[in-house]
Amino acid sequence: MKTFYHSFIMWIPFGLLFSFAAFGLDIVEGNKNITSAYALIYLFIAASFTFILYPISFLPLTFVVSKFVESLLFRVVIFTFSSGVIGPFAFKKIYDFLFIEEYNLSIITSILIFGIAGLLYALVENSFKKNIKFV
Repeated sequence: MKTFYHSFIMWIPFGLLFSFAAFGLDIVEGNKNITSAYALIYLFIAASFTFILYPISFLPLTFVVSKFVESLLFRVVIFTFSSGVIGPFAFKKIYDFLFIEEYNLSIITSILIFGIAGLLYALVENSFKKNIKFV
């Protein structure tokens, strides 16, 4: 039952980290075409997207990793890799193919930003697991 609560509590840090990762991606790559003027609206859309994304992707992953993986190093690798995989998906949802080609946007930036968000998620997950008693 502890793992179940822990997995649902991690929805909050996931939403924050991945919303800011999507926002950071727009700041870095959107700066090439000056589309970052709608920052608050974009942040709201990114937060909504991550709210929907968590139950599909990271809720089951967090549940399984929390239940079976004890090593912090393996958790960091799993969450960072999984987030890096989400990066190109988010990049393609944010930017159209023609938009990517026209402004020469880099998908590597997305992988790096979302990978860093996954690394931070793993560290927050470990901190919650150690410091919150019912988790």
